[in-house]
Amino acid sequence: MPTSYAARPSFSRRRQASPRLMGGQALVLALFTSVVMVLGLYAMYSMGSQAIEKIKLQNTADAAAYSVAVAEARDYNFSAYTNRAMVANQVAVAQFVGMTSWFRNMSAFANGDPTNVGRDVYQIFLELGSTPVANIYKRFLKAFGKVTGIFDEGKVGTTFMSAAVTVMDGLIMVYGETQRIYHYATALTMAETLGAFSTIGNAMNSLLGVNWFSGLSALDGGDDIIKANDDKARLTTLGGLPYLVYHIYKWYNFTERKDPNTDGADGPDADRFAQVTMDSLDDFSRDRSTKPAWGFTFFYAPPLTYIDPTRFIPQPWTFGPLFMPVIHRGGTELKLTDASGTGGNGAGSNASGDTGVDCNGNPVQANMSTSGASGITVGHESDLASYSATACPGDSASVTDNDPSASPPQPPGPNAGVFAFDGTTWKRVSTYDPNNPGATNPQGTPGQSNTSTSSTKGRGAPGSKNKKTWTAMDASSWAGLHIFWFVIPVVFIPIPLPIPFAPPWIPLSHAAAQSGKELNNPTVLATDNNFGVDANDAYGGTVSSWTTAISASMRQSKGAGKTLDKVSSLGGLTPYMDVKDVTADNLAGPPLVVEIEKSTDDTPKSPGNGQLQLDNGAPQSKIRALSKAQVYFARPTNDSALAWFQRVSDNPTQTEVGSLYNPYWQPRLAPNNFLEQYISMEMHRAGF
Repeated sequence: MPTSYAARPSFSRRRQASPRLMGGQALVLALFTSVVMVLGLYAMYSMGSQAIEKIKLQNTADAAAYSVAVAEARDYNFSAYTNRAMVANQVAVAQFVGMTSWFRNMSAFANGDPTNVGRDVYQIFLELGSTPVANIYKRFLKAFGKVTGIFDEGKVGTTFMSAAVTVMDGLIMVYGETQRIYHYATALTMAETLGAFSTIGNAMNSLLGVNWFSGLSALDGGDDIIKANDDKARLTTLGGLPYLVYHIYKWYNFTERKDPNTDGADGPDADRFAQVTMDSLDDFSRDRSTKPAWGFTFFYAPPLTYIDPTRFIPQPWTFGPLFMPVIHRGGTELKLTDASGTGGNGAGSNASGDTGVDCNGNPVQANMSTSGASGITVGHESDLASYSATACPGDSASVTDNDPSASPPQPPGPNAGVFAFDGTTWKRVSTYDPNNPGATNPQGTPGQSNTSTSSTKGRGAPGSKNKKTWTAMDASSWAGLHIFWFVIPVVFIPIPLPIPFAPPWIPLSHAAAQSGKELNNPTVLATDNNFGVDANDAYGGTVSSWTTAISASMRQSKGAGKTLDKVSSLGGLTPYMDVKDVTADNLAGPPLVVEIEKSTDDTPKSPGNGQLQLDNGAPQSKIRALSKAQVYFARPTNDSALAWFQRVSDNPTQTEVGSLYNPYWQPRLAPNNFLEQYISMEMHRAGF
């Protein structure tokens, strides 16, 4: 019987959807999820790209700032190396001047000096009782004289010394000028490194439609570190350029060109570079006096001391020199021709004892003639122009209106007379006495002729501490001891009897030399106008020592001879670069802040289009980076590989301050402070 559905039990059941109906709902969810995922991927790509660009831009800014600091460190180190070279050359000049003086003194000893009676007495006693030793010594002295004689004035040795000194002084001047050129070229390097000219040119082109720097190969940006790292980045116009200008201003005032010949222009007494130079002198230049020897403080071991041991061989009733020691003193000095410095009594003395200073305060020789005329003598009035640069008010000059060097002397011309300098021009103050037309000197005296000078040599500029001359002086004296063989009567026993026959102050020889600016005789070998040396210690004590005082005074009256410099403008201390404020620590130079930017159009964009496009968000559609760098001074102290450069100090807490005497300037990056960051962000947000 068929089953009746009505009789079957009733159940409540949920109707299940077919797989075909469920497929449409999953697609919508998948599409929505895919869009979100794609947008997320696009956003991640965009943010990652922006982060990479920001890092790249920051690295570019760091590289640019560091490169400028490297250029500055090289500039400071270049000045330090050349300063050391200048000091080394000054020491070499002092050595050559000292050697010239020493050789000339030995030549005067070996070859004889007709103006020195003490040398003649030495020769007489050397000839007494000739022995084989004496003959050998005389031959040696003759040969030694030929060698040292080449350094006499005008001889080939002096020519060589003169050429060497001129070359070294020329190098010193070149070093000083290259310092200045390199220093100011560094400012151009800074601008080129940061692409400043390109930034200025683009700004000009936007405002004026013209780029003044276009086509200039030196300013074309080939050294632009910013472009080298990122060709789309550039220095900001209203941020980076002002920072650069301000930095160059601070950099320019951090160092300066010092003048060691002007009061206050190189430390308080213009002695900074001069003191370094003097401290660097070798012992030969500083004091080449013979030192105690043989265990006796009153004996010296100089060159060419005569000793004849054969005198101890008994020779009845004979006598001769046993021992004739040569006592020598000498040294090289840097002259300070300024009466307000170490110059003073004697620095401007002449033979008659008159002293004076010129209008610039430098000691000079007063040279008053019996007729009252003083100063220089020239042939024609036009010749006075060459003396105007160094003349002082009241200086006088004789104009003969003829050839003063003519032989026989020519009579004075119609325009002859005495001229006085009023500070600007030379004016005639008197004429020749018509009753004495053959007079060699004009009559009449200018009102201030007592301050006039015999020469313009040695003068300095107003306020100067002129250190343009190196001088050297050497002086020798000698003493003598004879052996006389006395024979005792009856027993005929010879007994040696020592007889001193010459006190140790008898002058034997003397010599001098100078380089740089040629000074007057009374000034050049004065003992009280040497830089940093007491009068008693000048020239190794040649004048202050009782043993060589006579020889030294004889040399002083003769002067030091012609300058070894062949070029009159060379010689002495010259300007150089150093930190401006020498009282500060100067451990770091002025910092440089670098701000660069890059348009967001030049950064990678998301690959989406339409509604899926994601724009790079940045103020004014630009991204910027800020960096900072500076140079600092630090001598290596704990690197074993650089132990040779370490400076050992008794006080480990001491720090060597920065200067341009030591080449230990290095570059480093520095953190930007809050104010720099705040200004950069606000200017960025404001569109500047």
